[in-house]
Amino acid sequence: MPEHTTSADGMATQYVPGDIRDFILKHIASVAQIEALLLIWSSPEERWSVSQIAARIYTSETETAKALDGLCADGFLVCRDGVFGLSASEENVEMIQRLQQVYARYLIPVTDVIHSKSRGPHSTAETFRLRRDR
Repeated sequence: MPEHTTSADGMATQYVPGDIRDFILKHIASVAQIEALLLIWSSPEERWSVSQIAARIYTSETETAKALDGLCADGFLVCRDGVFGLSASEENVEMIQRLQQVYARYLIPVTDVIHSKSRGPHSTAETFRLRRDR
């Protein structure tokens, strides 16, 4: 009987629409970054310090600052006097809204897309099989 496995890449393809996957691959480098973006997006009128965001997304201030720097560089956030706020185009706001919906429903496939950037060409299941076969 054939072995039935579901690779991380297969789940991501099945549950994460292509345009969302492309957005993540282009703009999101870490789970901390997606969490920070979605936190700020959820309250666009608020302004957030690095320490406030770090406390809310349960990461270090160093990791949070790195995540926020990337989001500012891509034009999603603006930082004035150490305080961050949303600064996304109308097109990006629509994409962030869809990203939030997909992330809320399919957390693991979305995080698999994020992690696939550092994993390289093999899925988690393929890597495990390769290690087991040695």
